[in-house]
Amino acid sequence: MVENTPGSGASLLAWALRQAYGRMVGLVADLDDGALAWRPMPQSHSIGFALWHIARCDDNYLRAHIQGRPEVWQKESWFQSWGLDQDSTGMLLSDEEAADLQLPSKEHMLAYCKRVWDELTGFVEGLGLEGLSRRVDQVERTRGMSTGQVIITHIYGHDNRHLGEMEYLKGLLGLRGSVTL
Repeated sequence: MVENTPGSGASLLAWALRQAYGRMVGLVADLDDGALAWRPMPQSHSIGFALWHIARCDDNYLRAHIQGRPEVWQKESWFQSWGLDQDSTGMLLSDEEAADLQLPSKEHMLAYCKRVWDELTGFVEGLGLEGLSRRVDQVERTRGMSTGQVIITHIYGHDNRHLGEMEYLKGLLGLRGSVTL
């Protein structure tokens, strides 16, 4: 269930993330594995790919970039149970490589998403202004940014861009996405 009342500071950002995650889970609720894998063109991603990619990137940015520790994907061996690369987040994959990924069932994918998103929103909820302002220096790509900047740019902004992609793809399937509410 998505909350309707935001707090302030970091709790507002955690609330916004929970809103996005609730929309994503709601968007795929009525889709079967075939619909999750459907692509309108060979160069397009599927809804399932976008969902996996969002969770993988969120896992990567929280754990590697912000916290400097192993990702859930690797530490809990999700990559092994899915038969996927331990380092890939979906970024920099060619269209063919993305299309060839054999994603797991929706239930298994949502379990990974929930695991990552619960940890991420809990972490963000616990940040104060000091935590949001803390500089990250773990990974070159985000070195020198604040924790808040990484969360807003590389997590929240990225996730919502892909949510729109997922909504559009669902509409192309002839189904109702959240943009049609």
